[in-house]
Amino acid sequence: MRFLLVLVALGFFGASVSAGPTKDQWRGDLDTLAENLLERHPNFFTTHTVEEFEDAIEELAAKIDTLDDAQIVIELSRLIALGGDPHTSIELSPYAKAMHRLPIQVIVLSDGVFISAATAPYKELVGAQILKFGDTDAPEAFERIGVLFAYENNSRLINAGSSYITLLPALAAVGLADAFDADTYDLTIKDDQGQRIVTLDCTIPTTRPQWVSFAQHFKNGMPLMYRKSRGNYQTEFLKDSGVMYLAYNKCEDAKDFPMKLLSTFITEKSDEFDARRLVIDLRFNGGGDETVLWTLMDHLENNERFKDKGDIIALISRYTFSSAMTNAHQLKERLGAILIGEPTGGKPNHFGQLDSFVLPNSGLTVYHSTKRFEKVQGDPDAVYPDVLIEVGSEDFFAGNDPVLEAALNYQAD
Repeated sequence: MRFLLVLVALGFFGASVSAGPTKDQWRGDLDTLAENLLERHPNFFTTHTVEEFEDAIEELAAKIDTLDDAQIVIELSRLIALGGDPHTSIELSPYAKAMHRLPIQVIVLSDGVFISAATAPYKELVGAQILKFGDTDAPEAFERIGVLFAYENNSRLINAGSSYITLLPALAAVGLADAFDADTYDLTIKDDQGQRIVTLDCTIPTTRPQWVSFAQHFKNGMPLMYRKSRGNYQTEFLKDSGVMYLAYNKCEDAKDFPMKLLSTFITEKSDEFDARRLVIDLRFNGGGDETVLWTLMDHLENNERFKDKGDIIALISRYTFSSAMTNAHQLKERLGAILIGEPTGGKPNHFGQLDSFVLPNSGLTVYHSTKRFEKVQGDPDAVYPDVLIEVGSEDFFAGNDPVLEAALNYQAD
């Protein structure tokens, strides 16, 4: 379940930093960051000029003496965001444990911003709508937090923003909090009790918190998309609808069951069960090697099943990124697949093929693109679905999956 505990992905329970760098060492890391981005990235200046980048470096170097380590890390993220490349970023984990943060996780749905998980003392807030962060309306808060990371479209803004907006140093960096190390933070929410202000404890926990997520409120069990979201890929034949379902979660061959075997399995079982449709779920796929799925595409091209419009459907979302975006486009172009869901989390023409370097004093890892990929004509800001399905809070918190339902019930023109 990829967005149940985003905190784990950010490394909030990773190893803490015992002794931070000196201010001069931070300035040394800043120099290393700038030099490596200029040398290693294929074109770091697509959204800002060299002069703007150099000014930002000088400004940060000048104020490092006044910043805490947590603030410096957030400012380095802001600096990298100037490149406009979502593949190029800094790993927060070594310093994230020492950051004050909100004891909640949030998600943007079609009808607003909601609390998707909370630590045990705030479990009753799960499902509440967030109207304001401090004194700022929730949509504006997301726009403001977006200067701290690179994004190419709204899908990426609300995806990455959902992680950053729970960090007090990030909130303070964009004027949404008074202090990066505040012990409390006010949210204006709306729930069954009406509209009210809640004050959250943002102190650093001394023990691992117990989390309560939206999934624990499901009344009809875990939906298929979450049950099949682990591993590189999983399949299930949906007998009632006659659909072969493939959750393609990572663009990478599974060592114990490579794509060549999976492709044969899917085509043979589809014939055996007389499947009327193949649904390929890319909603939780953040990328990898785009060529892995080509084996399945070859099998499908050479198979007489799934040849008509609507026989193959690919599901996409804000979490569909990098090579997975490319695969979604290829499924449409090569096999006539119908795309259903949300726009993807980035542009089909994008930087990628990651490499990394480590800042010597802080130990922070910086990931960066090494190549530019031109996959489609023009420069659309996302791979867009043929059928747009935006999930609202009622379906999300009930555990309904209107995207899959649309795929199962799709009728070709």
